[in-house]
Amino acid sequence: MVAVQLPVSLVMMTPIVQALDGRGPLPAAVGVGLRVMASAPLHGGELPGMVGQELADLIRPGLTPAQACLLTVASCPGVTDVLIAASSTPHWRDAADAVAQPSLTAAKLREIAHVLASP
Repeated sequence: MVAVQLPVSLVMMTPIVQALDGRGPLPAAVGVGLRVMASAPLHGGELPGMVGQELADLIRPGLTPAQACLLTVASCPGVTDVLIAASSTPHWRDAADAVAQPSLTAAKLREIAHVLASP
């Protein structure tokens, strides 16, 4: 298996937005047969403290902010794996539950990007 690791998160939305338009590094990697591993989906652990429950509910009602962040990254077109570090078994289970959710639609990903780009 050959793979590429790229940072993708709610802070690093550019790769997601580009992938939705079929451009950028994610579709390019997929186009040459690489698996795409999204790294830093929680932006070094900072995102769960930065994402409020309102944004988490916009992403998918019922998820915690951390789970919403992970689901967004896992739903990005071209992402095949999400690399995470969990500090405990419950955190690992929460992360696994998040990425096991049905993927967000392209329309939902665009809505999230629009909300995050708003002043």
